[in-house]
Amino acid sequence: MQDFENKSDEDLAEILKSDSSPEDKALSILMDRYQDKLDRYIRRISNFSQEEREDILQDVFISVYENINSFNSSLKFSSWIYRIAHNHSVSHWRKYKKENMDLALDDAESLLAKVLSDETNLIDEIEAKEKYGLIHSALLKIPDNYREILILYFMENKSYEEISDILRIPKSTVGTQIRRAKLKMKKELGLLNLN
Repeated sequence: MQDFENKSDEDLAEILKSDSSPEDKALSILMDRYQDKLDRYIRRISNFSQEEREDILQDVFISVYENINSFNSSLKFSSWIYRIAHNHSVSHWRKYKKENMDLALDDAESLLAKVLSDETNLIDEIEAKEKYGLIHSALLKIPDNYREILILYFMENKSYEEISDILRIPKSTVGTQIRRAKLKMKKELGLLNLN
C-alpha cells in the first residue's frame, strides 16, 4: 500500500487522474491539506457566512474531482485550487449579489502591518488613530482586485507566479498591482504625503 501522506499535491493529483481505487484516499488528503487554507482565503475576500463558505468549499472540491484531468501537473496544484476557490467565490457573490465584501478586523490589521512593515513611522501614525476602523474602512473602499492581490501576497504568502496563476494576470503585472494596491490603502488611510 502506498504512503499517500508523504506525496506532493501534484503526485496526488496524478493519482486522482488515474482510474485506480486509491483515488478516494488521494482526494481525502488534498481536502485535508486545503480545507482550512481555502476557508481562510474565502473568508478574507468575502463576508460569507460559515455555511456559505462550507458550500463554496464543497463546490470547490467537487470541481477539483470533476476537472482533475485539466490540471497540468507541471504547474503548482495550490495555484490551480486557489483559482477554483476564487472563481467559485466570485460566482457565489454574483449569484447572491453580495454588496459589501467584508474582512475580519484582525485580518485587516495583519494585512496593513505587512503592507507598511518597511515604513514603521506610518504604522505609528496609524496606531495613533483608531486603526481598526480606519483599516477596515480602507480595505472596503479599495477595488476588489487590489484587495484580493494584497490578501494573496501579504496574508496567504503567495508568490508572484502563484498570484499570476490564481488571478490570471501576467506575472509582470503582479508587482505593479501590489504597489498600486499599497498606494490605494495609504491614500484611503490618509497617509500619502501629497506635498
